[in-house]
Amino acid sequence: MIRIILFFHVLGAVGMGFYLVLPFFLQRMVLQNRSVLHVLYWLNFLSQWILVVQLFTGGYLYTKGEYSAQWTILVALAYLAIGGFGGMFGYHIRHFLKSPRKYELEPWMRKVRFFGLLTAVSMFMIVVLMLFPYWI
Repeated sequence: MIRIILFFHVLGAVGMGFYLVLPFFLQRMVLQNRSVLHVLYWLNFLSQWILVVQLFTGGYLYTKGEYSAQWTILVALAYLAIGGFGGMFGYHIRHFLKSPRKYELEPWMRKVRFFGLLTAVSMFMIVVLMLFPYWI
């Protein structure tokens, strides 16, 4: 059973890899293309649901291992950061797609880039924590 759960956990981690490459997609030219924004929004939406699968599979794997309290706290904080920053990223894109004339482009792009970068940093942090759990 643990191998099946681990398979889905690793598969989910691959799906969450979208967040690692996200800052590279957030260039000015890309953010002005509505069809690309729709794709980014739906990839973010899908990644948020994959994050839920990661919660359940990771929780099961956590119960089968022994980890330090510091590692557990850091993973929980990174996990919440990914969910929060990814959610804010999707929120700003969704509201821009609904009414683009309501937003000024430069401040909106700064917000989207900021949340995309914070999501990527949080994702990188959790990848490091997963690969090297005994450093802490």
